[in-house]
Amino acid sequence: MDRNETEPLLKLITETGANQGLHEKDILSRAGLGRTTLSKIKSAGDTKISTLSRMANVVGLRLTLVPHNPALDQLLNRNLFAGKPSARP
Repeated sequence: MDRNETEPLLKLITETGANQGLHEKDILSRAGLGRTTLSKIKSAGDTKISTLSRMANVVGLRLTLVPHNPALDQLLNRNLFAGKPSARP
């Protein structure tokens, strides 16, 4: 995973942990990862999915893959027809 994919996931994981009173080092420890893991991820901007998954599991999150469907996203966000003129008079 590259930096553009990794950064938002790390942010969500660490913020979720912080809301539970966990520091980054606590999350890493509970995931069985070394203390330098997070700094390596941040500096390299690349990590294994298994590493992120272990960290996510500690804070009660789960990594999942979903189909990229912009129309469904718009529908679920209630903005499917936003900015488009109506076909009806």
